[in-house]
Amino acid sequence: MKLEDVKKIPVIGKRPDHIPDAWPIFNAPRPLLGHEEWQGDFEHGIFYVAVDPDGYGAEGFMERNISLDGWLVEYWTEEKAIEAAKGYLLKEYPGDGELIDDLKEKELMRIFYDHFEVL
Repeated sequence: MKLEDVKKIPVIGKRPDHIPDAWPIFNAPRPLLGHEEWQGDFEHGIFYVAVDPDGYGAEGFMERNISLDGWLVEYWTEEKAIEAAKGYLLKEYPGDGELIDDLKEKELMRIFYDHFEVL
């Protein structure tokens, strides 16, 4: 399975500073395999792992993480989430653009969390 085919979970926040951008980060309800592991906020689970794509066992780690129901983490800003929520609403309710523009950030974030659990 390719990483493009793996379920992705959007997480509002900043990617850990010590994890290089090229390292995929997985999240799961059980411990995973990788080069950097930690526990964090519950998203799909509390277990997180980053895999160095050039590191020892990387391909095997990623395959095993996928088989353990590991989802790829995508870090989003609140601004990106709000824009995604607006885009979703405009697609679902094309005639209500003016009402959508009047929604507050808190309401749009709620819509984001309701409709963007998995990418």
